[in-house]
Parts: sequence; structure tokens; C-alpha cells
Amino acid sequence: MRRIVLFTLALAVFLPVAAWGPGVMTASADSGSNWTGEYFDNRNLAGSARFVRIDPVISFAWGTGSPVPHVIPADGFSVRWTGAQTFAGGTYTFIAVADDGVRVFVDDRPVIDAWYDQSQTQHTGQVTLTPGQHWVRVEYYDAIDIASVFVSWRPVDAGTPPGWEAAYFNNRDLAPPQVAGQLEPTLDHYWGVGSPFPGVVNTDNFSARWYGFPVLQGGTYTFVVGADDAVRVWVDDTQIINAWYPAPYTEHQASLTLNGGPHTIRVEYFEAGDVARTSFYWVFGGVGTGALPPESAAPPIPSVTVTVATGRLNVRSGPGVSHAVVTQIANGESYAAVGRNADGSWLQISGPGFTGWINARYVQISGDVLGLPVGEAGGGVSSVLMAQSSASMRVRRGPGTTHPRIAALNRGESAQVIGRTADSSWLQIRKSDGLEGWVAHNEFITLTGGGALASIPVTG
Repeated sequence: MRRIVLFTLALAVFLPVAAWGPGVMTASADSGSNWTGEYFDNRNLAGSARFVRIDPVISFAWGTGSPVPHVIPADGFSVRWTGAQTFAGGTYTFIAVADDGVRVFVDDRPVIDAWYDQSQTQHTGQVTLTPGQHWVRVEYYDAIDIASVFVSWRPVDAGTPPGWEAAYFNNRDLAPPQVAGQLEPTLDHYWGVGSPFPGVVNTDNFSARWYGFPVLQGGTYTFVVGADDAVRVWVDDTQIINAWYPAPYTEHQASLTLNGGPHTIRVEYFEAGDVARTSFYWVFGGVGTGALPPESAAPPIPSVTVTVATGRLNVRSGPGVSHAVVTQIANGESYAAVGRNADGSWLQISGPGFTGWINARYVQISGDVLGLPVGEAGGGVSSVLMAQSSASMRVRRGPGTTHPRIAALNRGESAQVIGRTADSSWLQIRKSDGLEGWVAHNEFITLTGGGALASIPVTG
């Protein structure tokens, strides 16, 4: 049975003007962050995980391959993702499209339970949440054949789909049957010489169609689309761009005056051969005015994540082994890439308390490296004392296990140390999102950065 797993949880917040993707989304889609992924070599989440890592988002297309080659089988595996995620409050609809089994829990309450072999099927569930952080757990198993997963969320009153409804075809003409589809938070793809869905969609001679439903304020917009190879765009029933022919990557643009309110945008694309790439965004007020819809700023620097694929990896002050080592990062840890050298052999990464350079040979890369800015600048180590966790740890309201859990410090995540108990057995931390809480100071915590623990004030 062919399986495509899509798990969609979408958070949308209505904005008074255009705020919908690059095409900026009507609602800012949220896929969560810093998921602790536990990978099992069986379909029942049984025993101990064979592999654990931090997954920045739950968005994978493994095809007929393994999520962790040589460790996890390509079929008959399961995954559990957990993470403390932030919600604005209200009633949320959770959507899970899966083949095969999937189930979703929020604060240990079941929201979706579809734990059985199945062809691609959509499941939904609703839950009312208070503002703040809630513990989300997603469990999935793959029986046989293709496997892929996508995760996001939205409130029940979001009104319009938060993202691009994507459909993929194994021909240049968008001719049935559709072979894959998912809800995509942005329309900005660089597949290179690969496939959008390995093992499902061709690497060459495929096509795709995206629908988006933004709510826009009235005025003149310039729509910009880039493609290698062909692309065409409609706004409502008006075709504004038609470049339906093979070509190297080229950007096309067209301006249109629109009334305020909801609109339908359709983007169609085909890939002929070699490199596959497409992106879409719009500018409010016309090109050159500098007026962009809120949360949009022309094509953004792409989101690129690197995951360490060796035991320990040196982070250096510049791109090359002649530069000083500023810190080390461990196997399985994930970081955001913010720059590269000219040939992409060295990547600049940003982590808690440091920015530095790593050799690209020793990491797994997710995203478009070629879209990163080229630079040669180095980075230093912060003098702030940081606590980095090598396992997913509970963050509590106070120092001790009797205090309620309020968040998690995920494996590989760091937080600033701002206080401690008198015996330093518990540390008060401040996470990157500003949340403050307490974690046990045990063998899973490594202190990095400047300053001594003894200089940290006793606060609990």
C-alpha cells in the first residue's frame, strides 16, 4: 500500500492586512519547534529508542528510504515526537492525514487516534487550550512502502487554510493522477536535482499546483515568482504570469490592483530536467516602494538546519581549520545555518551563546544552502553562562520535582543560567523565548560560556 503521511496542526491568527507567507499567510502557520524525535526499529514504539535527535519541525519525506539509514529500517518503524509548544489560546483543530498509523496528544489528552494500517486518510480532532505552553506528543508508525510527515496547527475560527494546498503529478501537464500532496507553510522550494517526495514524485518531468487563500487589504500588489523551469500564476480568475516553458531560474513579475478581502491565488509549475526550484511572494504598493505586507520582506533568507553527523564537531571562529576552535557540538544536535563561504564547504551556524563555522562534510543539511549569504566573518563565545541539555528535560516552576512542569529543555537546546539553589542541584534558566523556570543540575546538563557557577546568585 502506498503511504503518504501528512500531519497538519495549523495555528492561524487573522491580521488586518496581508500577512500570508512569502506569499505571506493569512495566518502565520506554526509547525512548532525543537521536537524531540525518538526513532524505534519497530512499529509499536516498543523498547528503547534506537536513535534520538532534535527535529526543528516535523516535516519529512523519506520516500522508500529510512529516516536514519543503517539504524532504523525503511519499513516497520515508528517515531514519537514530543515538545512544549506555545499557543495563543482558544479551540484548535488538529488535522492528521496519514498512511499508516498516527495519533496526537496534547497535555496527555488524546486528540486523534488512528493507530491502524490505512491508505491515505484525513483525521481531525479539536481541543481547547489556555494561552501559553502545552505539551504536544505525536506518534506515528510506518508499515511498508512510502513514508513522509508534515506538522502544523490552526484555531477553529481561522476561516481559511493556513498555507498553500499543494498537489504533485508525475508529468509536466498537471494530468491526473495526483501522486502526492500536502499543506505547505510557504511556497519557496529548492529541490536541486532531487524530488519533492523521494520515491513518489519524479526527480525530472514532474509538475505541481498550489492554491492559497490570502486576505488582503485593498491596493496595488506586485507578484513575483521564480522558477526553474516553467511557471504560471492566477489571482482570482485573472492569469497574471505565463512562463510555461523550460528555462533556467528566472524571476517574473506582474502588478495588479485588488479590492480588500479574501482572494484565491493559483501557482502552477513544471520541472523539465536537472535543477528544480520555485518561489513566490508579493509586494504591497508596487516594486521599489519599499512597502511590504507585515511579516514579509521580499524573499527571505531560507531556513537551513544542520544536524551533526559525527561524534564531536569543532566550531571555529572562521571558515577553515586555521581558525581557532570556539566550542564543540555533539552528534545529533541541530542548529540554524546563517551563512556560508563561497563554495559552501563551510557553514556559519548560530547557537546559544555562540556563532561560528563548521565543516559542511560532517553535518546533514535541511534547506537551500545556496540561498545563504556568503561571508567570511568569524564568531565568538558569549560570556553568559549557558546550560545545555543532552536529553529532553522537564522545566519546572520551582526548584524540585514537586513543582509543576511548565516546559521542556530539549536535547541539544541551551538556556541562560540566571539563578541556582544553594547546593547548585537545581538551576534557574531563561530560554530563548523568554520563559523562565528550573531544571535539575544533573549529568545531562553541560555548562558552557563564560563565568563560574558560583558567581550565579542563589534564587531558590
